[in-house]
Amino acid sequence: MQIPLSLDFITKRDIFAYMRTGYVSIIGEPNVGKSTLINRLVGSNISIITRKPQTTRNKIAGIWTEKDNQIIFMDTPGQFKPGNEMEKAMQYQIKTAIDDADVIILMVDHRTHIETIEVPSTSGKPVFLIINKIDLIAENDLNKMIDDIDIHSFDKIFPISALIGDNVEKIIPFLLEYMPEGHPLYPEDYLSDRPERFFIEEFVRERILEEYSQEIPYSVAVKVENMEDNKIDIKIFVERESQKGIIIGKGGKKLKKVVSEARKSIEELIGRKVYMNTWVAVKKNWRKVKEEVKRLGYYE
Repeated sequence: MQIPLSLDFITKRDIFAYMRTGYVSIIGEPNVGKSTLINRLVGSNISIITRKPQTTRNKIAGIWTEKDNQIIFMDTPGQFKPGNEMEKAMQYQIKTAIDDADVIILMVDHRTHIETIEVPSTSGKPVFLIINKIDLIAENDLNKMIDDIDIHSFDKIFPISALIGDNVEKIIPFLLEYMPEGHPLYPEDYLSDRPERFFIEEFVRERILEEYSQEIPYSVAVKVENMEDNKIDIKIFVERESQKGIIIGKGGKKLKKVVSEARKSIEELIGRKVYMNTWVAVKKNWRKVKEEVKRLGYYE
């Protein structure tokens, strides 16, 4: 068992002697920093990040490529007990991510009680434990936390700060050792396997999560209805009529702000000016209806 606490821990070696390609799924409870880590590893904002838990709803691939080696990182929703069909779909995404992976990263943070860590059932696949947010914990407390871990349950343990970047660059060399030999599955310039429409929907949902409070953001689904040249038609679904008025706001000001902020990220993504037509529609209790959840793209 090797625990790379020091940034100088890993000696340089030729890890690129053979082409290696594989899948790494990042799992963990909500708000431990999974999306922040995958964005840093890939070098681009593949996953939206907000202060609210359960921001990630879908399994999202972020692709790292270097010297003919490729790792497809899978960001996943946070692990929690589901209470409706939407949340069941989120937990299903985690299961499929574990099934598809060559290596599992179980992510916790400085607040995690060690006795509550559950090693996932992975059919013998390697499991890395990553302790995130070490910038928010004293070194003595971090060392005690590591001492209390059953190190035999994990193939590697990494204390990191995904936000600042401490120790993050040391993860990939170890992961490559566990990747099967093979040619890259995606072109070198691919950062994700998701289409533009997906990211447009996510950028709008990100702004809704930031702009609204309480239950409103969790009741929302966003769908691109049509894309033609520079014109994008977007529909925002809510569960109740009262929520529709809250999303739109007085005189449409709230919705205009959301669209304006989302447009900046969308234009940066696709590299051109866009015009967005946005509607808000009621799809009653859609999170409780499995077929509606499927239609909105949350079962894959």
